[in-house]
Amino acid sequence: MVDGVVVARPAAAAKLGHAGETSQEVLRRSRGNELFIAVVGPVGAGAGRAAKIIKQFLEEAGASRHEVHVVKASSAIKAWGRAEGRAIAGDGARKTLEGIVDMQDHGDAMRLATRDNAAVARAVVGEIRAVRAKASGQPEGELDGRPRAYIIDSLRHPAEAHLLRRLYQDAFTLVGVVCDPEKRSRRLRTELYSLDDRQTQATKAAISAFMDRDADAPEKHGQHVVDTFHEADFFVDNSKDAEDDPNNTAMNEPLRRLVRLLTLSEVIRPNVAETAMHQAHSAQLKSACLSRQVGAALVDAQGNVVATGTNEVPKAGGGVYGEAFEPGDDERCAFRPDRYCSSNREQNAIIDALLVAYPMLLAGRERSVVVAELRRTRLGGLIEFSRAVHAEMDAILSAARTGVSPRGTRLFVSAFPCHYCARHIVSAGIDEVQYIEPYPKSRALDLHCDAITTVSEDWEPPSRFRHESPRERAAPREAAKPRPKVLFRPFVGVAPRMYARVFLKDRDYKDKVTGNFAMGEPDWGGPSDLFKLRYTDLERDLGIRPA
Repeated sequence: MVDGVVVARPAAAAKLGHAGETSQEVLRRSRGNELFIAVVGPVGAGAGRAAKIIKQFLEEAGASRHEVHVVKASSAIKAWGRAEGRAIAGDGARKTLEGIVDMQDHGDAMRLATRDNAAVARAVVGEIRAVRAKASGQPEGELDGRPRAYIIDSLRHPAEAHLLRRLYQDAFTLVGVVCDPEKRSRRLRTELYSLDDRQTQATKAAISAFMDRDADAPEKHGQHVVDTFHEADFFVDNSKDAEDDPNNTAMNEPLRRLVRLLTLSEVIRPNVAETAMHQAHSAQLKSACLSRQVGAALVDAQGNVVATGTNEVPKAGGGVYGEAFEPGDDERCAFRPDRYCSSNREQNAIIDALLVAYPMLLAGRERSVVVAELRRTRLGGLIEFSRAVHAEMDAILSAARTGVSPRGTRLFVSAFPCHYCARHIVSAGIDEVQYIEPYPKSRALDLHCDAITTVSEDWEPPSRFRHESPRERAAPREAAKPRPKVLFRPFVGVAPRMYARVFLKDRDYKDKVTGNFAMGEPDWGGPSDLFKLRYTDLERDLGIRPA
């Protein structure tokens, strides 16, 4: 210290925090070298099959150095149930609908008893630690640096996904399995019922109730696969049945690509759909709507993103608030002086008028209780009083303002379109819509079944029909070839949350002298690295201390 001022020591008087290692060397030896891949899919979609395929590709020679372990959530639930003295069916018992529903009951009971909707995932974490302890010889399940991959089959509640992602960070990947509902119903009936019982109304009703409970149970501690599903990092479609070899499914090649992305064994870049959905996600994050954020991207026939859209309040002169570079007045609901959701207020005004006209609805009960009940009906789902332009509409209008025709384009949107947007999509001449999140309030398919389809097999884009001559359009169409419809289908591929992690170039791809291709190693670690040390321990090892 000189005249009260701290003077830094010369560089020679300082030393590295750990045995003279460089920063990169400290980080390299601190890596956990583990991957955690969970699978989620509605019943009958084939989540278990997807887990087996991922394991197979990870174990293929040259594809990965990882030692692979499958951890079943059902095993964790059974272990908890037995410890609690609950009657659990044996693992070797033939699958029945009653047995699977019984497992649903045990999982619900586990979440309820522990007051933790992530309880099943916590049990899976304990199982992973036990598997690692056995494999490594470390009694407490500590990391030994050997590359391992854990495939978790399968998640049924969003809290499970949130916990595992928080715990394992970028080393965690959630795979969502898409499948047509009718295909799932048929598979379940084939697997669980005899030939004589598969087509009865009682069987179909039982399977339908089972699927509904799996997708979105009424209880918060129940299964909520729909909400878990759209938390996925990668989506794969298993709607197409394997014809000859049950192991050769439509999921194989997409899941092989996923393994290559996670192990960085090849240079892989995004396809048009993945880039478009990433743009939609970027637009989604601009929204300040008090209810939800939605984004959309419009793609032309050449794969170019020609417009994006956000669910946001429109402003005079065109467009929506939040787009200007210069600061100014912002009249969005979140920023105006009197902050409130106009949609909620209008819905409540209708409910108030209803209770005045029909006071018997109160029946001596608290008004707040009755209002809450009415809000859970379709009254609470009315959407026409929102101030926001929906993301799909904003994308269509943005294209129109720049002179781009939406006819023959594809629309990528973060959530299934509502019925308002659906009619604009059809009228605009859009061929196809891909979405991630479902939107149960939408009546799009019910109101526009003549113009919208969810069946992709033998689908023909409407824009092709528009290009036919008047005589060709007037001619009777073949019975097997109906008038084309707009296709609404789930998005598959790398989800926006995973986009930068797997597509960012973080290493050399060539020998800088010869120019020959050579996949290098990243200087500062890969995109899925998880450290086995606490950050305070890394501070200790990395910090430069006075001599």
